Amino acid sequence: MTSDLEEAWKNLSLTVKEEQVVLVTDKDDSSTRELISLCLLGRLYTTNSFNPRAMKSVLRNVWKPSKGLVIRDLDSNLFAFQFFSKADRDFALNEGPWAFDGCILLLKQMTDTEVLSEVSFSTARFWVKAYDVSGMKQTVFFTQMLASKIGVFVSCDETAMFGVDKALCFRVDIDITKPLRHGTYIRIANKQIWVKFRYVKLSDFCYSCGRLGHIIAGCDLVQAEDGDGNLQYGV
Repeated sequence: MTSDLEEAWKNLSLTVKEEQVVLVTDKDDSSTRELISLCLLGRLYTTNSFNPRAMKSVLRNVWKPSKGLVIRDLDSNLFAFQFFSKADRDFALNEGPWAFDGCILLLKQMTDTEVLSEVSFSTARFWVKAYDVSGMKQTVFFTQMLASKIGVFVSCDETAMFGVDKALCFRVDIDITKPLRHGTYIRIANKQIWVKFRYVKLSDFCYSCGRLGHIIAGCDLVQAEDGDGNLQYGV
């Protein structure tokens, strides 16, 4: 169906009036910009069917927005979450990831130049904990370096770095098309150390390829003869 529509679009001939470009004069509308800044776009990371009404109900109960929340269906599996306070928006965006029916909800902040037909979701925001980090390296700079091995650094709790803790905790936007990383090797004073990563609120993922969005039963990369002993990931 999609290829037929694309082919039909290529063969479409525009009239002279349709080819004319309409010049739009920008006018500053602060109220509209504020609403857009408080809006998140979301998509459930799954190819399976699900109940959107039930998902919306679950998210409202989990987020409990103090100023209310409007959820609009923009397309099949594309939603707009309109918040009315920055605190409510930030909670939904930063305290996830959130899941429904074992599938992760991908969220991104809407911009005032967003074209809905071009919206894509390539990252998921996670809290990550890094273990076996020496006290001297429990710094913001080192945390940013670790985050770069996983994805794009977002933030960390700097107040927790005034003392030695068992783990560094930071937010990072992870590329959902790539396998989750177990950890990374670091070398300090000629000593090689394995730093382990743990992902907070990790939803279903594939124990074979390590990617989000499917489980091993739906993995195109797993070999039919693979047993549990050959899996790279586990519970």
